Amino acid sequence: MINFVKNVIFLVIVISLGYVFREPLKQEILPAWQNFFADIFKGPPCVAPLAYALGTFDTDFGVSEKYFLDALAEAEAVWEKPSGKDLFVYKAGDTGRNTVKVNLIYDYRQQATSELKEVDGVIDESRASYDALKAEFENLQKEYEKDKAAFDVAAASFEKRNEAHQKQVDEWNKKGGAPKPEYDRLQAEQKVLQAESKQLQIRQSALNDLVDEINSMVSDLNRMASALNITVDTYNTINSSRGESFEEGIYHTDGITKEIDIYEFSDRDKLVRVLAHELGHALGLDHLDDKEAIMYELNAGKKLVATVADLAALSALCAVE
Repeated sequence: MINFVKNVIFLVIVISLGYVFREPLKQEILPAWQNFFADIFKGPPCVAPLAYALGTFDTDFGVSEKYFLDALAEAEAVWEKPSGKDLFVYKAGDTGRNTVKVNLIYDYRQQATSELKEVDGVIDESRASYDALKAEFENLQKEYEKDKAAFDVAAASFEKRNEAHQKQVDEWNKKGGAPKPEYDRLQAEQKVLQAESKQLQIRQSALNDLVDEINSMVSDLNRMASALNITVDTYNTINSSRGESFEEGIYHTDGITKEIDIYEFSDRDKLVRVLAHELGHALGLDHLDDKEAIMYELNAGKKLVATVADLAALSALCAVE
């Protein structure tokens, strides 16, 4: 009888704790276990469709969610139609561990692409237009290099003086505080350093804007050079202080979450191709050497179909099933 009562009490405690912590159980613990078992039973590539859902959707692109999802559906078909396999499935609102979140993220890359689309309306494919744009590009590069060199000198000088100032402050703090004249001097020096830091931030922002302007010209210069069959070295973008480069999209995973980030597209075809490319990475496909392939490292192809090289890579990936 005593054991029965103990069991009843234990059961009541468990039920009570479950009720008290029902929200954490529902929101964190249960999904974690679901994800754990989903990982175990998800199977090899191509056997079960890879789920994806819409994540961050930046409206600054000026397109609707329907437009984006329609492009995603077409990107699916790039792989599914020729392979005859059901490789992907859209699950609205799904946040499971094995669901790939597809994000549309607006930053300076798309801003530059939008500006280039406006430029396209007034630039014709002529050598004169190319030479004029090239001259403007080179002038901006010289301006950037000059401003960047001056900024680097100013920043290095600031860092040196700021470190010396902080060292003095630390030394006086260890001694229990500075005499009033020394304290006043350090306070005045700190205000000067703070004002200089703000000016450096303004100059850094101006440099970033100049970098964006230069980078916005790179794609058009390379396109015009190709169209005019001009043999020149490919123009490269300048990496701004944010460490960004012209990557249209990227698939990334930390072993727990899986995401596709789309940063840039000039038209719907380019959007479909970059989505198809990143979906390929999500499946497990690597880059290919074929420049027309969906899985080529650059979005250089013109067609919205998988090449022979693409399909061979997909077949090899799915052969493990």
